[in-house]
Amino acid sequence: MIFDATAPELASDAALDAYLSDFEHCAIPGAEWTHAAHLAVAGAYLLRTPVEGAIDAVRASIQRYALHRSGSLSKYHETLTRFWMYLGQAFLNELGLPGAEGVRAMVGAYGRRSDIHRDYYSYEVAKDDRARTGWEAPDLKALPAAWRKDGLLVSTNPRLLHLDTIHSFLSTTYWAEGIPKSTLAKCLRNSVPFGVYDGQRQVGIARVITDLTSFGYLADVFVDEDYRGRGVAKWLMECVMAHPSLQGFRRWTLVTRDAQSLYQKYGFQIVERPERWMEITRPGLYKEQA
Repeated sequence: MIFDATAPELASDAALDAYLSDFEHCAIPGAEWTHAAHLAVAGAYLLRTPVEGAIDAVRASIQRYALHRSGSLSKYHETLTRFWMYLGQAFLNELGLPGAEGVRAMVGAYGRRSDIHRDYYSYEVAKDDRARTGWEAPDLKALPAAWRKDGLLVSTNPRLLHLDTIHSFLSTTYWAEGIPKSTLAKCLRNSVPFGVYDGQRQVGIARVITDLTSFGYLADVFVDEDYRGRGVAKWLMECVMAHPSLQGFRRWTLVTRDAQSLYQKYGFQIVERPERWMEITRPGLYKEQA
């Protein structure tokens, strides 16, 4: 029975595969279908296929198991199922451990924390029938997310951010020249940050200012000079636009002096009616404060 990371079902890749097979054949007793067991199955599917395919697989298996055990799907919750799959994907990608080792770590971190969704969802949203039958994005804060490619990591985990490095990046740019480090720290705390990492080294940054519902403002996109020309900025943009908490917005905006060709690849266009836009801008504010 899986309660924590010490379960023998998680001891090896072969043991995890055998457990998943038993679950798919509805051979797991109902009393052993714990929250930690849910996570083990989620992790096993995430090891096999990208997250959207893994979601389809886990949904089908959970529903088949529920029908086998009780003949009813009344307890199935689509939003919570997807929430845990997204959370698991971010955890496994960020940690970067292989196979069952990563799943053991995930079960160790979340196996006894079945209520963690309350940090992301208000009671009203989580209990609504729309959340039970379809996907509802979190309304309290953005989901964690992480991706790996070519030895690099993109993560929205704020604990990974290197404030000094980011400050050295941005304080010399034309849009944030002279920004105080304390101001930058506050900016990062109040947005969804996307850090790019090569091992322990931070090599890029972007952040999204958003209400998580209808609007996103893309800001502070920067890649270290040593990593330019390698497609890092494009991959970073792909990650930003794929984040599950940043979907379905009515409007995205950004301001750029010379990178229009990059952002146009992701749907951004020159403002069609600029006469409708107004702003208050203080380009020399940080220098004046200093």
